[in-house]
Amino acid sequence: MPTDQDPQAGKPDTSARQTRSQTQRNAAAAGENAKPSAQDFIAKGPQIPEGNMPPKVPREEIDARMKELNK
Repeated sequence: MPTDQDPQAGKPDTSARQTRSQTQRNAAAAGENAKPSAQDFIAKGPQIPEGNMPPKVPREEIDARMKELNK
């Protein structure tokens, strides 16, 4: 009887394990589970709408309205 330490040494590998490159190829082919890039983690900041903004009101007019409302 051989004294191999690994009892599975002579048997073919029947597990469903994949190498890292096989896993990467499968993920790229499937188009899902893609590794996020650094750009995905960068904060975008506030989004300012470009159109349909109300006209800017002068500070004096705002103060006058506040005084009227607080009477």
